[in-house]
Amino acid sequence: MNKTRFVFSIAVAALLVATPAMGQLNNFPVLALPAGDADGATSIGAGWGRGLNESTGKLNSFVLGVARAMESVSFGISGAYVVDAGGADASEIALGGSIAYNLPQNDLPVRFGVQGGIEWMSMDGTPDNTTLLNFPVGITIQGSTQAGSMALRPWIMGRWEWIRTSSGGTSGTEGNAGISSGISGVMESGFGIGLSIDWTRPGRLTGAETENWWLFGAAVFYALP
Repeated sequence: MNKTRFVFSIAVAALLVATPAMGQLNNFPVLALPAGDADGATSIGAGWGRGLNESTGKLNSFVLGVARAMESVSFGISGAYVVDAGGADASEIALGGSIAYNLPQNDLPVRFGVQGGIEWMSMDGTPDNTTLLNFPVGITIQGSTQAGSMALRPWIMGRWEWIRTSSGGTSGTEGNAGISSGISGVMESGFGIGLSIDWTRPGRLTGAETENWWLFGAAVFYALP
């Protein structure tokens, strides 16, 4: 499954409003959707993801997406194109979306949330037209601080994901545990950047464990006025 790695993040809104939000796409770290204010805000963006070890295939992914951050609910949709790092014919197309419920912050220094999503991916160059569906669910913790004119948002997310693979009339489901973390920064102009990393322990449901997956992601975004 090293070349069919699904990850939970809104690829594009890599940082929503004053916080990042990447949707949910293959070969990109699972990013926590940010919470907005009472008025809500929309962001568009683009990102690049990279597998860091052999189990991920060291693939490159290029993503685009849009996200909406509101006080209680945030959501986003995105698409990705994944290419083999060595130039082999292993391209993949993925479409996904995610939604998060943001718990009231009250007087806490951090904000908690519950996030879930779905992703569909088609794998070119594979026998029997392999497709995958991913269903990740996680708990998010995010903070906020100011560094000069830039608003910073550190975050961490623990999750469980179900990946269903279909090929040649047969299918199977795998359950994986994972943790992702990152930080984003947005300027007063609305432009921002984000960095993230993702660790996944595959095969926890079936017992067919393999080497852990490590992913890195970088994104830029613009919060619409």
